[in-house]
Amino acid sequence: MSDYYRDLATDYHWIFPDEIVTAPGMIGGTSQESMEFIQSVVAGLPPGAAVLDCACGIGTDAMALAHAGFRVTATDGSPEMAAEARRRLPPEVEVGVARWEELPETVAGPYELVMCVGNSLAHAGSRKAMVAALSGMRRVLAPTGTLIVDSRNWELLYRERPRVVCADRVRERDGLRSTCVYVWTIPDRLTEPCLAEVLFLLEHPDGRLEHRRYPIDFRPFTPAELESRLAEAGLAVTGSSYHPDRQRYAFACRSTGRG
Repeated sequence: MSDYYRDLATDYHWIFPDEIVTAPGMIGGTSQESMEFIQSVVAGLPPGAAVLDCACGIGTDAMALAHAGFRVTATDGSPEMAAEARRRLPPEVEVGVARWEELPETVAGPYELVMCVGNSLAHAGSRKAMVAALSGMRRVLAPTGTLIVDSRNWELLYRERPRVVCADRVRERDGLRSTCVYVWTIPDRLTEPCLAEVLFLLEHPDGRLEHRRYPIDFRPFTPAELESRLAEAGLAVTGSSYHPDRQRYAFACRSTGRG
């Protein structure tokens, strides 16, 4: 994961609109099609509950949770992403570097909510590695806690097979203008990884143009496979925003006491 995001960390904010990356942010903002579902789960937490964002990226969701009054810990497997989150987040948010399977040895816990959103699970790797990752998340949950995981709808992506997906608007920050473009290479079978080349087309204040390219590969899975791996890790799905024609979905899960 670190290799993918080492250089991308400083440009990652261009993927999201201003209201997601600037305070106070929006809870669930990195999973916009599931944002209402995520917010409904968060609304059931007690005030000031302990929350872990274990795929924090540059800290957008952690920021929104902190501004909502929760006690937030933020971790990421990429040291560069965690460093960018530390730069952006309020000082009271604890930020660390941890792979998912390392969470029980890295964070204090337990947490009433653990979030792993932003389509992060596609970087877990094999089925066995994903189960280990999910088990690490479960082990830092409070007995009554909830885990929220989200994913791109890989079945839909492989069915539609887009080649070039361009952002719906140009963003302007700190004197720069940027357009984000995804260039996809999608194989015939869902069992094979796909590649997204994330391109940022940048216009500098002096009119100079620049492009930055970040190739990232993903290992896809179906919702049924995700639910099976959650069960293997000792978690049961209690709520879902899945729809076959939507690009993203999220699951809310509770520990089964097994695993």
